[in-house]
Amino acid sequence: IFSYIFTPHLACGPSLFIPGSATLPHASVSSPSPLCLQGFLKNERDNALLSAIEESRRRTFLLAEEYHRESMLVQWEQVKQRVLHTLLGAGEDALDFNQDVEPSFVSEVTIPGRSALDSVEVAYARQIYIFNEKIVNGHIHPNLGDLCASVAESLDDKNVSDMWLMVKQMTDVLLVPAKDTLKSRTSVEMQMAFVRQALNVLENSYKNYTMVTVFGNLHQAQLGGVPGTYQLVRSFLNIKLPGPLPGMQDGEVEGHPVWAVIYYCLRCGDLNAAMQVVNRVQHQLGDFKTWFQEYMNSPDRRLCPTSENKLRLHYRRVLRNSADPYKRAVYCLIGKCDINDNHGEVADKTEDYLWLKLNQVCFDDDGSSSPQDRLTLPQLQKQLLEDYGESHFSASQQPFLYFQVLFLTAQFEAAVAFLFRVERLRCHAVHVALVLYDCFTIHRHIQ
Repeated sequence: IFSYIFTPHLACGPSLFIPGSATLPHASVSSPSPLCLQGFLKNERDNALLSAIEESRRRTFLLAEEYHRESMLVQWEQVKQRVLHTLLGAGEDALDFNQDVEPSFVSEVTIPGRSALDSVEVAYARQIYIFNEKIVNGHIHPNLGDLCASVAESLDDKNVSDMWLMVKQMTDVLLVPAKDTLKSRTSVEMQMAFVRQALNVLENSYKNYTMVTVFGNLHQAQLGGVPGTYQLVRSFLNIKLPGPLPGMQDGEVEGHPVWAVIYYCLRCGDLNAAMQVVNRVQHQLGDFKTWFQEYMNSPDRRLCPTSENKLRLHYRRVLRNSADPYKRAVYCLIGKCDINDNHGEVADKTEDYLWLKLNQVCFDDDGSSSPQDRLTLPQLQKQLLEDYGESHFSASQQPFLYFQVLFLTAQFEAAVAFLFRVERLRCHAVHVALVLYDCFTIHRHIQ
């Protein structure tokens, strides 16, 4: 017996029948249930949402992979440029590997009694011998920097003499006690000490430059009055700024723009001379005298957060687009702000740029400084060594300048490594390294 079987719970489809029956019944197709229609629509909606989410996820991953690939390519390009700058820094022919057979030192016959050292190396070797003799004999620990600097005096080379003067001043710091020499040298206290010493080097050097300029042009300089930095700067400006300049603000002092006189007093490292100018025109400078007094009395040349924020706000609102480049430079120096402005109108030399940036370096992070107003020493070091590099400073033509840039920013290893690659200066690099080793390792144990 064949019978038709109907399942009531499958109301969404036609009646079922058993195949093979003799006759087909006359049965109508049941209408869809409202519950089944809602389920179908919900399922379709969920599928559409999931499809959209999946497509969005797929596109996001593809975009992220593309960005990551581009970022890697940019980083590799930067690394490649740094490597090329390093390899080509010592000269244009640094990569010209000569295939000629080099002479063998084994087969070389030397003249008996003749040293293989040149005169400079012999002079350095003599000082190292004196140093070792005093150490071995138990004398007071000699200053190796002074001994090596005496060699420069006999060479009649101003670049070498200036280099050793800088090395002596930069190493004249007290190491912070620590188990590890590197940790001691990279501590905040030591970094601040290095920056102070670097500023002293740059300021003393510029003051000597102004004196040479003034005494070389006495008629135009019209030097007179009470001896001091203020009169020196006034005479220097008679030569450097002989005529009126457009855009200068807040009047003049003895015929020269107020802010130019203040700037060059600061550039010579004389805050008292700058304060002398501020006192003479204080009624024209608003709140600047109060800020500058606080800056002078601060041991680390830093305003308190409240004063610093007020000065920076005033700078952003009033002075950022000022036509007076000296006023902008002084405010950025005192307030350590707007670090992206290189002040090329007044800081047109590498030493001037370095002096401005070192003055803007901050060591404490109180969270109140925005990124455009905060420059750390590691940031400045990276900018000079990696972002600018040897090609920017024409290091192959001016090796002493690039060495100075690295050394004054406490990048001692990089400075010595660069100088060592210049063959004619290799001897100096070796002995600078010896002085650094002596100062930053032995002296710590003596203390």
